[in-house]
Amino acid sequence: MLHILWILIKFILVVLGILLGLALLAVLLLLFCPVRYRAQAVKETDSFKETEAEARVTWLFRAICARFSFHNGEGKLVITLFGVSVESIKGWLGKLKGNTRKRSGSRYSGSGQMKKSVQTKGTPQKNRKTKPAVKDSAGDAKAEKVQQENKPAQPPAQKQVETVQLENTSIESQTMEQSVPEQEKDTEANPKPGLFARIREILSKIIWLPGNIWNKIISIIRGIIEKIRTIKKTLSSITGKLNWWNAFLTNERTKAALSLVWKDAKGLIHHVLPTKVEGAVTFGCEDPSITGTVLAILGMTFPFHKNRIQVTPLFEGGNQLTGNVSLKGRIYGIMFIKAAIEIYFNKNIKYVINRWKHKED
Repeated sequence: MLHILWILIKFILVVLGILLGLALLAVLLLLFCPVRYRAQAVKETDSFKETEAEARVTWLFRAICARFSFHNGEGKLVITLFGVSVESIKGWLGKLKGNTRKRSGSRYSGSGQMKKSVQTKGTPQKNRKTKPAVKDSAGDAKAEKVQQENKPAQPPAQKQVETVQLENTSIESQTMEQSVPEQEKDTEANPKPGLFARIREILSKIIWLPGNIWNKIISIIRGIIEKIRTIKKTLSSITGKLNWWNAFLTNERTKAALSLVWKDAKGLIHHVLPTKVEGAVTFGCEDPSITGTVLAILGMTFPFHKNRIQVTPLFEGGNQLTGNVSLKGRIYGIMFIKAAIEIYFNKNIKYVINRWKHKED
């Protein structure tokens, strides 16, 4: 019994060791196996549709490759795994699924046919020949019509009720018409009350007019004072924020943290940029001033390609852009992990993060 348990434990440990080894191998490949990229473009005519371009990104010694090509105004993207395109792999998987579905369908159809044959064999011949009787619905409908015709016609009681209601409504409308002129006569005979009440209202408004004006003036003054107070509060808050930002940015630890982030970012940009650039470009514009400005902008890119792209400007003639450019580079994952570790474990970065979290305190 103990021998069997020891064999099981050894088997489990071996499986765990293989899994850990594979995980470690995957991590090492991600960190130290570079992602390589290459691109090239050629333009020999004035139309951009005739431009030919190709870009390729590979990893794990070209086991995984993504290629984009632009030819005759059409782009195409191809992704391959160990030399086999993803589209062909999808086609193979679709064929396998179709075959499995056909096999399962044939099995179900065969079983259904067997069940039907068994059921037909089990039923006797008498039951097969008999059919359900159909009722004669036409004869029943005719009999119902004859019965309805033979019934005596009854007097419509509803019509009598409607006529009574119409008579009552006409009587009520006449009484209303008679009552309206009587009310008008009463109002014309009696004078309109409320004259003294209106006079009192006018006198009260005249008496209370200075007090209402004074209250309005006081409310306006109070509103102006409250607005001035709010403006003072906003100005004080703005000055407090400016003072905080000034103290935060002028702090030595903040400066050290920002310099570290800038150094790592600059190193990553330099690492991601292509290691080799070659080419020759000829361009020109109708306006020579535009050509000069473009040439000045291209001069700012000399630190990146180190004057490996030969640029020939044309200050005479029309618009023109021809040439060829090729570049390649590689990206290591360990460089990003290194920069992240340096930033995460730096004390100045932690100080800046902590102070940023408690900036409102």
